[in-house]
Amino acid sequence: MKWKMTGLFLVPLLLMTVAFTAINLTAAFYFLSGAEDPEERISAPFFSYTNYTLDFARFITFVEGKPSITKEGQAELIQRKAWIQILDRNGNEAYSLHRPKSAPVRYTPGELVHHYKYSGSIEDSTLFVSWISKGSEKWTYIIGYPVSHIAKYMIDFSPLRIMNFWKEGILTVLGLTFLMVLTIGYFFGRKLTKPLVEIINGIKLLAQGRYIVKYQSEGLYKDVYQSLNQLADALQTSAVQRARMEKMRDEWVTNLSHDIKTPLASIQGYGEVLADPEYDITVDERRKYAEIIVDKTRYMESLLDDLRLTYQLKNHLLPLNKKEGNIVETLREIIIDLLNDPQYESHKVEFLPKCEQVFLVFDHGFLTRAFTNLIYNAVIHNSQDTRVQIQVTERETAVEIIVEDNGRGIEKEEVEKLFTRYYRGTNTNERHQGSGLGMAIAKQIIEAHQGTIEVKSQVGEGTRICILFPRKAKEPPGR
Repeated sequence: MKWKMTGLFLVPLLLMTVAFTAINLTAAFYFLSGAEDPEERISAPFFSYTNYTLDFARFITFVEGKPSITKEGQAELIQRKAWIQILDRNGNEAYSLHRPKSAPVRYTPGELVHHYKYSGSIEDSTLFVSWISKGSEKWTYIIGYPVSHIAKYMIDFSPLRIMNFWKEGILTVLGLTFLMVLTIGYFFGRKLTKPLVEIINGIKLLAQGRYIVKYQSEGLYKDVYQSLNQLADALQTSAVQRARMEKMRDEWVTNLSHDIKTPLASIQGYGEVLADPEYDITVDERRKYAEIIVDKTRYMESLLDDLRLTYQLKNHLLPLNKKEGNIVETLREIIIDLLNDPQYESHKVEFLPKCEQVFLVFDHGFLTRAFTNLIYNAVIHNSQDTRVQIQVTERETAVEIIVEDNGRGIEKEEVEKLFTRYYRGTNTNERHQGSGLGMAIAKQIIEAHQGTIEVKSQVGEGTRICILFPRKAKEPPGR
């Protein structure tokens, strides 16, 4: 993996080196070469002053044996900000145009070579020299260009050494360049690819379910390391929660199987009695057995309904039909139904609303079920002489509902699991064992109404359940 990633880094470097060398060579030839056609040279972006000077002879004319410049040539010189001198064979000036004052009017061969060779020797000018024949006479002309436009620097070289250098030196330089690029690229690539290899290995570990990835958050990939650490922590937490949920689900399946097994045994037993033609039973016994079968069937149906409802609430698959209603009236109906049940008519249940009308937007059916579960839970898990109080208080931004009792209380460990799905407390009476979903369903319904629920309990002193439903603050009068 390391070599593969290092190679992926080195290949682009080598390709860039080759491309860079080719571009430099092309640019060198382009800058140093001039256009062949005179018209092309004039418009070329890289102007060849040498070729231009040679071609300038076409603008030189002779009138009665004296040299002169055509108007077109004069315009060319003005355009190039150049000046010209035409010398006879003795080096004396025969014609000049825009000649600087410092330029001599007579040149010896040595002076001519000196001024031609060194830029700026005549008033910041670079000289180019050529000649033109007229009959048997040869005329030398000098064109001076501004140093800011063109300058010459003379070098000495040996063509033989250049040929040898091309064969050996260029290849040596290229070889050394590639070696340098490979060396630098290798160490630089190792430095860059080593963290990437660690990151890839860490991702592989996460994909295998091994959440042991822990990196020091530093260097170029600091943010990536932090994200990987956070991902590992999140996956670890998720795995723990998933294991816990699987364990709870297994426990619930065990409890549910046990709860269903008992009514199924009763249904099977009484069904076999009713179906046995040899068993002589009275009409009253037949009716009693049939009622037991119906009751056990309804019990199992209730268990399955609770299971389906809690999964629908958990996955937000159950739309709520919310309407504005008086929550005080809803709670009063629940308490009246409870006390009208002969089984609970002697229990002490007190309803203490601070006012008779407290309006909320809620689903009447589901919120009724939630509070029924909470209130019945307070009644059936305590003795008959336990006092249960239900309080309703309307606040500015919330409605507070409290279900409180002075019963046996709940252990701290059980309080933390009270609203966990599939959980049933250890103080549940055998007669009232259910699916273990009642309190979880109540919490899910309350949270579906954007409410919160909090439980405080002390063993031997009682339990207090506080429910808060947020509401918009009342607007000031006159608005």
